[in-house]
Amino acid sequence: MGIFRRLPLYITLAAVVFTFLPSPPFPSAAAAADGKLNLATQVCKNTPNPNFCRAVVFSDPRAADADRVVLAYIVFGQTYVNTTSTQTYIASKIKSIEASGGGESGELKGLRKCRAYYEEANRTLIHDMLQNLDSESYYGFDKASVNVEDQARACRKDLGGASPMTEKNDDLIELAKICYAVSLLFPYGG
Repeated sequence: MGIFRRLPLYITLAAVVFTFLPSPPFPSAAAAADGKLNLATQVCKNTPNPNFCRAVVFSDPRAADADRVVLAYIVFGQTYVNTTSTQTYIASKIKSIEASGGGESGELKGLRKCRAYYEEANRTLIHDMLQNLDSESYYGFDKASVNVEDQARACRKDLGGASPMTEKNDDLIELAKICYAVSLLFPYGG
């Protein structure tokens, strides 16, 4: 799993992001006192890869006592960190290929398309997820999560098979699935 090798980077990037994101109030510890599994653990059990989910979610110290809003900030924020770092990676790969005279290779074309896909994933994370949390509208997280996953799948398809982006796309797909599981905590209609 790529996330385990890059976990220190994710934690550092998350700390930077959460320094600049408005933070909702921290929940009380009353929920933990009643002996139930914490919400983060319950959500991770409802993902296809609970170990990956726990590694991501519990890299944030707020996770153990998080309510649904704080958990959403954690997961959406971690996903944003992933897409932002991947955009930087894509830009450096494109620059490297162009500098070496790589011309219009298939890899370069695929990376350019991936750059657009990750820009769309980032836009979705900012506008449809994080800003919705800030405004307390809590609407459409499920569709936004699917859109983020679709962007990673489209990148994978355009690069065709194994590539330097395979691990990054797989991580974003897993993160989007966690976002979707969190989105189920915000049902439509009130």
